[in-house]
Amino acid sequence: MTMDPMLPLDRRALLQRAMLLLGAGALAGCGAPRDGTSAAAAAPARAPSKTLTTDQLTLLEAFADTLIPATDTPGAVAAGTPQTFALMFTEWASDATRAQLSGALARIDAAARKAHGTGFAALAAAERQGLLTAHDKAALVDVPRPADAPPPNPFAPVYSVVDNGYARLKELVAVLYFSSDAALSSGLVYEHVPGGWTASVKVTPETRPSLAFGAF
Repeated sequence: MTMDPMLPLDRRALLQRAMLLLGAGALAGCGAPRDGTSAAAAAPARAPSKTLTTDQLTLLEAFADTLIPATDTPGAVAAGTPQTFALMFTEWASDATRAQLSGALARIDAAARKAHGTGFAALAAAERQGLLTAHDKAALVDVPRPADAPPPNPFAPVYSVVDNGYARLKELVAVLYFSSDAALSSGLVYEHVPGGWTASVKVTPETRPSLAFGAF
């Protein structure tokens, strides 16, 4: 599960994406959550906590570190992604989204306890990676979209997988990481567009312009 390739990869677009993933649009009366469920189905029976607990934050840090570990560039933990996530969870997320994200974290931890007898955060890095690989295969399987789901939209997340909450959790961590100073300054490479000037280019099937979504 990846971000929509048609969206521009700049900081403003990434932060807008994060807000949509958090369900913040619902706070402004923008309609049902874009997670493939109706507003009624997404609404929790009891409002979840608006702040991640210490244990949830530790679990989130382990998840983010497994998803984007430090290599020759800073990983998600060094970039402060879990802290940004926790702040936006408290300040911006809708109750329905808080329930989804908390539930997704709980299911990761439950899977770890079932497979290894201990919580996800206590596992070795290789064990965490193996568990998430298996969790991905089970949680991100496509399923038919509900009849009342919003139509596909390239500007808002619409999920139709076994575990929509996990899909949202995984994408949100990635989006927040790539909007961080650490990722923008060391993890991404700037490429000037359109590049060098060529005075004359012979038109061939290989050089013929093609129609695409967005600016051209």
